[in-house]
Amino acid sequence: MLNYVIKRILRRPWLSLAGLVIAAVFCTLLCYLVNYRNGLEARLQEVQESYEVLCVVTDSRGVRSDKLNLSPRFVQFVRDKEDGLGNYVKTIRMTMEFKVRSSLGSGTLFGVTDEKALDRLDPSMGGSCDYTVPEFFNTRENICLVSEDVYESVAGETLPVKVTVPGIGGVEEVYEAEYKVVGRYRGTGADLVVPFDTASRLSSSAGDARTDSLSFVLADNSKADEMMEKAMEVFTTVDPASYSSRPALTVQDRQYKATLAELEQNIARTNYLLPVSALLSLAAGFMIGFVSVRGETRTYALMRTLGVSGPKLVLQVLGEQVLLPAIGIFLVGLLMKQPAAALIYFACHLVGCTLAVLRPALAAPTKLLRVQE
Repeated sequence: MLNYVIKRILRRPWLSLAGLVIAAVFCTLLCYLVNYRNGLEARLQEVQESYEVLCVVTDSRGVRSDKLNLSPRFVQFVRDKEDGLGNYVKTIRMTMEFKVRSSLGSGTLFGVTDEKALDRLDPSMGGSCDYTVPEFFNTRENICLVSEDVYESVAGETLPVKVTVPGIGGVEEVYEAEYKVVGRYRGTGADLVVPFDTASRLSSSAGDARTDSLSFVLADNSKADEMMEKAMEVFTTVDPASYSSRPALTVQDRQYKATLAELEQNIARTNYLLPVSALLSLAAGFMIGFVSVRGETRTYALMRTLGVSGPKLVLQVLGEQVLLPAIGIFLVGLLMKQPAAALIYFACHLVGCTLAVLRPALAAPTKLLRVQE
């Protein structure tokens, strides 16, 4: 049977080559759609797992997120895993600010939990910092960062400073301290940056350790609404007309939700196109089969008259139609690393060819000759 199929292919090479090209093109389309959808699904999972949704504490009107002078109970509530938000929190970012005076001049002393807590340190905000002490932000040592324009003149030295700390009742107290310069940040001026725990000792010595800014990253972005419901026990929502003394909490997830919505929409659209592509594959197979059997009625009648059974004739005709396309489909699936998609395409292509071939191949010889006449 293989010899017969090869002879038929060589007798009408244009038809076989056309079938090969059409099959390769439509199979490539199907494999591309599958690859595209898989890429979107991987991207969706990556966004869900790695996208940092930031929750920011502001004043009740949402105007500012610094110099909030938050009492320790708010920080404790965010950290508390039993009665607070601790189970929803991945990373907490806080800052403290004090007036400071040193040999560099007058400025602000910032106590920070990590580089993303302060814009001038955060690379995503155009800032930067570098330091010689490992785990700078996690230590309680008296070390500091200075601006890059003065770093070379004081690198490695110990700076005597006077820090003004607000006390209970608003009374300011001045404390003397010494900080070793171990790094620099991008910028100019006399501001100092120290680890948050180092700064909190100053605040505690004057009374309550109050925090000037507070934000945190969600551990599970899908639980943002659940977290907000719990947060309303202590915080409030932003209201531009409010004059409440309670701080507000804002979940900055607009971009996250927009990204998810776009990816999910593209995935849904691609899932819609996949069955359409499969139907096109079936139609392509039917078209190739129809063109192939057209005009071959007399040949099929003679073969049936000579004793070729209907099923055997169907297999021979199908072999002629699918041999070269099968090779093209196999190569496309191999090159695009989508053997399953290529197999699905081949099945659709085969069904289409079969639908076109069955009627003329299985009909009685006398009927075939009558149709030919």
